[in-house]
Amino acid sequence: MLKLIKCEFLKIRRKKLFQIAFLTTFIMPVFYFLIIKEITLDNLMSVVQEENGFLVLIPLSIVLAANLFFEEQDHDTLKNLLCVPVSKGQLSLAKLFVVLLFDIAYELAGFCICLVLALFSGVPLNGAIKELLLTIACGALLWAASMPCLLLVIWCNRSYIISVLIAFAYTTLGYILHISDAVIRVPLGCNVPTFLPVPVIFRWLYQFHSLEGAGPDMTEFYEGFSPYFVSTPAIFAILMGEALLCILIMIKIYEKQKI
Repeated sequence: MLKLIKCEFLKIRRKKLFQIAFLTTFIMPVFYFLIIKEITLDNLMSVVQEENGFLVLIPLSIVLAANLFFEEQDHDTLKNLLCVPVSKGQLSLAKLFVVLLFDIAYELAGFCICLVLALFSGVPLNGAIKELLLTIACGALLWAASMPCLLLVIWCNRSYIISVLIAFAYTTLGYILHISDAVIRVPLGCNVPTFLPVPVIFRWLYQFHSLEGAGPDMTEFYEGFSPYFVSTPAIFAILMGEALLCILIMIKIYEKQKI
């Protein structure tokens, strides 16, 4: 399995498109740094964990995973791999693990640039360890949040264009739903909002934002929203459970697809 993971990782290293895409993690923090007046470490990190993650990383990781899954079919090398022998299930897990590493590395790169910007502007690094742990957790949770969409992409088994369209539709829908009170102001339980990946991550992440310097409207929002916060054990149980189910179905679909 380690050799498979290494091979999949080397595939990414050879793709200049994804090397360039990785650099997008620096764009939003730098842009935000240039336009805001009062800079805090919490504000900078929120850009990495939210805008970078939900608007850029989710579609990027889906497209990356689709590229890894479809590459052997496009180059007609899958038959050779299966003769090694390597099962499609092992291939799938190796590809998904590489995407997980990519997502965490993407978030950590954003974290590092935020630290540099904070030091450059003289902002205190209070809570840096907490932000580091949140950033790593966000990378893992965003990977899990992309699994339902990736399952749809693998099931459709279409071109990269279709994969990109599905990824951005999924991202847009999730981001829109996270501002709907009908979705985010619902207690955890056996209901649809509990199992919507993007909104439920926001419900977990919001509780860690600092209210220092926040206006009365923002403070009132967080106080009214606090009963619907999701704990860390709950968010990992929900999303990793969904991801595991999606991966099992994904492997079954991938194994049944014709070579």
